[in-house]
Amino acid sequence: MKLKQSLTITLSMIFLSSLAAQKNPMDFKRWNVMNINKVATTFNNAGMLCDGNNQNYSLARIPSFEFPQGSGLNYGTCVAVVVGAPYPQDPAVVGGTNPDGLAYLDGTMDEGPADFWNEEHFAPYPEFTNPTAASISTDPASWPDPWPEALPNYVYKTGLDDEKIVNDQLPLIPLLKDAQTGWPGFGPNGEQIADQETFSVMYGWGGTDQIGVGNAKTRWLRTQLIMRGLAWKGTLYENFIVWVFIVRNPNPAPIVDMAMGIHIDFGFLPAFLPGISYDDDRHYYDPKLQLAYGWDDDGFEEDPRGGGVLSAENIAWAGVVALKMPGGDGTVAAYDATHFWEGQTTNIGSGGDPEMYYQWNLLNLNDPQDSDHDGIDDDFDGNGVPDILDGGPNYYVGSGADGLQVLGSHSFTLQPGEMDTLIFATVFGRSEKELKTSAQRAINLYQNNWEVVDAPPAPKVEAMVDNRKVILIWGTESEQDVQFEGYKIYRSQDNGQTWGAESFTDFDGVVHYVPLAQFDRVDGITGYYKTLPEYAWYYLGSDNWVPNRFKVQGDSLIGFKLPQPLKYFNDGDSVNVFVDNSVLNGVDYLYYVAAYDSGNGIIGPLENGAASNPYEINNTVAVRPQLPLAQNGLQNVRVVPNPYRFSEIWESGWQDHKIQFTGLPGQAVIKIFNTSGELIRTLQHRTSSSIKEWDLKNRYNQLVAPGVYFYHIDSPLGKTTGKFIVIL
Repeated sequence: MKLKQSLTITLSMIFLSSLAAQKNPMDFKRWNVMNINKVATTFNNAGMLCDGNNQNYSLARIPSFEFPQGSGLNYGTCVAVVVGAPYPQDPAVVGGTNPDGLAYLDGTMDEGPADFWNEEHFAPYPEFTNPTAASISTDPASWPDPWPEALPNYVYKTGLDDEKIVNDQLPLIPLLKDAQTGWPGFGPNGEQIADQETFSVMYGWGGTDQIGVGNAKTRWLRTQLIMRGLAWKGTLYENFIVWVFIVRNPNPAPIVDMAMGIHIDFGFLPAFLPGISYDDDRHYYDPKLQLAYGWDDDGFEEDPRGGGVLSAENIAWAGVVALKMPGGDGTVAAYDATHFWEGQTTNIGSGGDPEMYYQWNLLNLNDPQDSDHDGIDDDFDGNGVPDILDGGPNYYVGSGADGLQVLGSHSFTLQPGEMDTLIFATVFGRSEKELKTSAQRAINLYQNNWEVVDAPPAPKVEAMVDNRKVILIWGTESEQDVQFEGYKIYRSQDNGQTWGAESFTDFDGVVHYVPLAQFDRVDGITGYYKTLPEYAWYYLGSDNWVPNRFKVQGDSLIGFKLPQPLKYFNDGDSVNVFVDNSVLNGVDYLYYVAAYDSGNGIIGPLENGAASNPYEINNTVAVRPQLPLAQNGLQNVRVVPNPYRFSEIWESGWQDHKIQFTGLPGQAVIKIFNTSGELIRTLQHRTSSSIKEWDLKNRYNQLVAPGVYFYHIDSPLGKTTGKFIVIL
């Protein structure tokens, strides 16, 4: 008995020791954010493009395909890629164990056990990994130091230790870099072609589900995966991000009959957002555009930004447009729309095991919604006839949850060292028509070999505030463009979700806003654009240039009094000035100055969009008008608004309640009392702003009741009292 116990303890220690010795290659997984245009998303260097985390919502990462950026509305649960192949394969090209002769399916997704049961089959190469962040062109601190000189000529045997399989017969593929920046760009000679790019290199392995488990079904293809993200500024390109995945065979034998696909899981809205319950979503496929897309089924959702609801016009459309698929003629071979738990382990659902996913989702075999067995789901009422022929719905409803869409490639074989490429764009729009316009623009960009057509360079803008006044100062660099025609000034009061009180929709379904002001170059080009009929909505101005042009001297302007010193301009610079007197103190505004051109016979007029970060030096600024700091007393102290009513103009969410004490000095203590004389809250004010906000919560973090309240302010300039009314 003692011998048996001793043996059991010894075996247990050996097992635990082996687990402790295992390495987790996903320890090299890193995250970062693409955010150069209207679409913002987290991504990682293991091939996942957003993280809604169906398994554990608290681990989800935002932004997760937020659109428009700054809105707080996210649509991404998981977008990823899969690589599959049938059994058998040469033993040199596979890893793990496969006693049952099952198909191989490796995915970059990490969706949790409800969706796919063998996850994260691609791990980052350590030498391409930064200590803290996934590599992105706009942040050199995220790059590895140094960049490797070439793609790896090895894969790890299991990934759980340091044992490698080296193939010295592989051709050397140097890592070309941009001569100016050192970034390994997507251009033919390593030049950066997009305004923001990502780059990472991965290898296939058994996935995180095998760690410490010894899963008998763990198997994988020994492949390499090179991933890039590409995003551009500009109104033609601001609604999409392009993703490039290159699969490479690093083995001494071919991988035969491979297929590659895009795993598309958008939610309208996804369940990880606070306050969002499960709701039906619709999923569509446009075969001409090769666009898999979706939208909310009933045009009604909870607002995750703090209660209330979103109506149909506030819920975006999202999709994936395939630009180039591997294999065959580069087109989509299979489209599958499915549901996570309705028939998950059958041909109508999403396969949980790799062999199920490979057969029923990636290849889309024997799906009853595929009426003619061509791999494309087209019969969503299940009567055996394509919906477009008999008036069927022509869309799939993911009932009670996000559905799943998969775009699959034709089969292809990779010889040793050979590569093939998958390119797609994640696209968004505020309507179905705008979504398809964005998809077509992504297609055009790809077909034009990434040649960008853009507006004049965006001006550099600086802003200053005063009492009920905003002053915009911007440079003249845009005017050097030969097609420069003028400037338009836009203002937003909702963090950039809208850019004006008036809007209209063009012929392609794209929403535009009437600018706050427009300055048109005096050159005889006036009125609406006439050359291309699809741009007939674009207003070129009325030769109304009134140049508020000044010269910079020191940190001020000659002939114009500024309330603060200049920061961004130098002696001798020429600048333009615009003063907006139609603002309220205490309200947060965004402004951007767009330079526009006159168009030509190939493309209509173009103008700059808003920059994604108004706190950097660009064409977009964030301001809050206010009184100057009190200097001689508290006579100008006010509570605004008074009375306070639910959902005031400066509130961005249904729970974002706040009032402001204005006209304060740099230091003050504000005490708030109810009508019974009880102290409700004490606010400490120590700042360079003359405004102090109160969130209408008491010292116990509870929202106060409606009623009359009194305040007492004590400061180095004296004391003052007053009252205000709260109406909820």
